[in-house]
Amino acid sequence: MARDTGTYTAVYGFPESADAARRLAQVLDIPCHIAELHRFPDGESLVRLPEPVERAIVYRSLDRPNDKLVELTLAASVLRRQGATDLCLVAPYMAYMRQDAVFRPGEPVSQTVVGEWLGRCFDRFVCVEPHLHRTHTLDEVFVGRPSIALSGAAPIAAHLRAAGVAPGTVIIGPDEESAPLVEAVAGPLGLTGIVGRKERRGDRDVTVALPPDAPIHGRPVVIVDDVISSGETIFSCARAARVLGAERVQVYGVHALFSDIVAERFAAEGLGRPLSCDGVPHPSNALSLGGLIADAIKSFVSE
Repeated sequence: MARDTGTYTAVYGFPESADAARRLAQVLDIPCHIAELHRFPDGESLVRLPEPVERAIVYRSLDRPNDKLVELTLAASVLRRQGATDLCLVAPYMAYMRQDAVFRPGEPVSQTVVGEWLGRCFDRFVCVEPHLHRTHTLDEVFVGRPSIALSGAAPIAAHLRAAGVAPGTVIIGPDEESAPLVEAVAGPLGLTGIVGRKERRGDRDVTVALPPDAPIHGRPVVIVDDVISSGETIFSCARAARVLGAERVQVYGVHALFSDIVAERFAAEGLGRPLSCDGVPHPSNALSLGGLIADAIKSFVSE
């Protein structure tokens, strides 16, 4: 049983994610304050936080994480010094989760390092599709800290339902890691879900194979994945679906990390514009996570 947190009294955002922080604060009906950042010529950061509060939600997605991690640490120190007794970090995209073991001699277990680092700064955590592999829950990352890992499936399913998704549509995930996302999107919509098999030879050298007997011929396909960065996984998956006779292919990603150049490739591949959730600010954002995250935060308060 977690200690009583009362009601969170403010959201703190950062300049690059100010809009999402304000949307979350609006759903929670509490004030939102945006940190002031200054970068010195040598690359060091200075963080200023207005309006000290007792219980704060700090909102920041950890894509391109290195400077952000330092700035979050500085922000937490300011809030603690000003008297904050409960700090909840909402990091829709949580960095350094994939390196959860030593794969080659001399490598760190980055997940443990970052988990211990942030666990010293914050009291509880909310993340979305945190890219866990052999680690089963966020509680194993942030030991001793209440943590919630949310699925991006509900906003994707809701968007498909609102758009009038065709009954014969097939939901495809490119690999076994995407299976929970596929099931959580396809199930509520009464659609067929299929998971491929991915062979990765490098960051940009990926092949996705789909079951040859998959019921795809003549049917629309929606590919879903937790992260879209280089796009190679999606491109390979889409080609495999077309070989099996997909009528058309649409793409949804929870976290969009891809560049404008990759966006042009999506268009060139006939995939249009992928749609993503708004945890990582990106031109492809079309699905709001605010309500989902707000419900998770309220569950902390009700404990």
